[in-house]
Amino acid sequence: MDLPWLKLALACVDSAMAGVAWLILLCTYPDFARWRAEGFAAAHEAYTRNVGWVVGPLLLAQLIGHGLGGWQTGEFFGVGLVACTWGLTGFWSIPCHRQLQRQGPTSPALGSLLRSHAWRTALWSALAGYSVWRAAG
Repeated sequence: MDLPWLKLALACVDSAMAGVAWLILLCTYPDFARWRAEGFAAAHEAYTRNVGWVVGPLLLAQLIGHGLGGWQTGEFFGVGLVACTWGLTGFWSIPCHRQLQRQGPTSPALGSLLRSHAWRTALWSALAGYSVWRAAG
């Protein structure tokens, strides 16, 4: 892939992921506290499954795109940010979701999920800014 097109594609993907992250941080996760305990597990499971159809392709595109870009240029800052978001997701956010699934909307895991996602949102926002800066030349 031609590097200018890759940079533009990554700017779009990273900006989309940052936008989704902000929406989840400001709207979705805080709203979990207002969900009813009855039926919460099923609704939460449906949410995580459905949001996966949105974020999954974006996360995969980030991993492949930044990996390819790093391989082509020898510059791996974007790959590092992607790795950080994946690490936070796997080691902090997913365990919070699992605990929330078991304990419901009053679980202390909700506060921890919000904190973990605030860090991920900051990283995705930084990645988007970096990618837009790189695409702009």
